Amino acid sequence: MDSTTLFIVSALIVVLCGVSFILNTALNRNDPAGKLWSLAFIAGIAVAFGYGVAIIGASSWWGLIVGNVGLVVVSGAFWSGSRVYNSRESLLWTVGAAGAVVAIWTLITAPGGDAWGASAVTWVAMAAFGALGGSEALRGRLGRNINGRILGLSLWIVAIYTSARVVAFVALGTDDRDFSRFFGTGSASIVNMSLIVVGSIAISILRAEKLGNNAVGDFTDGIHSAAGVMTSSAFVQAATDHIERADRWQLGLAVIGADIDNLPEINTAFGRTAGDAAIARFAQTLRYSSPVMALIGHPAAGSFLILVSVSSATEARGITERIQTALVDEPVTDSFRIRLTASFAIADTFDHGYELGVLTSAVTEAIRTLKRGGGNDITVVSEAV
Repeated sequence: MDSTTLFIVSALIVVLCGVSFILNTALNRNDPAGKLWSLAFIAGIAVAFGYGVAIIGASSWWGLIVGNVGLVVVSGAFWSGSRVYNSRESLLWTVGAAGAVVAIWTLITAPGGDAWGASAVTWVAMAAFGALGGSEALRGRLGRNINGRILGLSLWIVAIYTSARVVAFVALGTDDRDFSRFFGTGSASIVNMSLIVVGSIAISILRAEKLGNNAVGDFTDGIHSAAGVMTSSAFVQAATDHIERADRWQLGLAVIGADIDNLPEINTAFGRTAGDAAIARFAQTLRYSSPVMALIGHPAAGSFLILVSVSSATEARGITERIQTALVDEPVTDSFRIRLTASFAIADTFDHGYELGVLTSAVTEAIRTLKRGGGNDITVVSEAV
């Protein structure tokens, strides 16, 4: 098939997958990640429309603006939705900013008949968001799910292929035979067809799992999660205020990260009820074992953050050891004779300064490393990264 036919087939697949996903999302209003992923499919449909118009002739150059901006939004919205799925801020404004730059660049080059003028800028932005999305899908809640890892792999393939396309575009030009063979419209359409099908299946399953099997940590009751501790947003607001005031008086604080070991395996072996009971039990243990004035946040189903006032790193470790000991003293419930273990990481203001983002990033990365080694341990992040 020629390049135009391949593009049309690719566009039809995007439209079919997109319409199905968007309609399903519309029926499930309480699905922030699904809404952002739906935006990606809407942008994909816009890409098909824009480039389809641009094929008509030079007078339809405005279709390039729609198509180029749509490509950026596709990869950016996948990344943004993945962040929300992992209970993080969407940062969708960065996608809008990148789209605005691409729109302006296309507006400068396209009216003069240069259809490829803004391609490099568009592909660089697309590759960047693809890499960010791939990284996000391999961490947190997505990283613990096989479909999340499939999504991450798909986005990384997009990033790598698009980066190679930029290099070939700059080095060879669009008239080169090798560029046309491997990175032209036809080749890109084949790659897009393959990845859009794989990606749409993966995120459809992810959304269905989240909506149908929400854990205790996914529900909220005011500023608290259903497990009885602060939601992620409430924790961030309160912790930021505490850290600012501690900085003023140069008082010591520590962030303790805690993540239940083998939570997916518990869900698989004993069912979602056992997983929910494990989360609720863990939250209760944190509440009763932490200092009275500590802040306890719940950013994800099996993950918790604790902000405590300490005079030294030794005191922070002592608090963590007390929590760890209390955790294994009793089973989850009488019905599930499961003894929980967890991975803990500590980052304090003595080594990391008074920035909540730095402290939480340090413990999150340390816990990820600890769990790869088997978990059920405590690590102190002694130096700022």
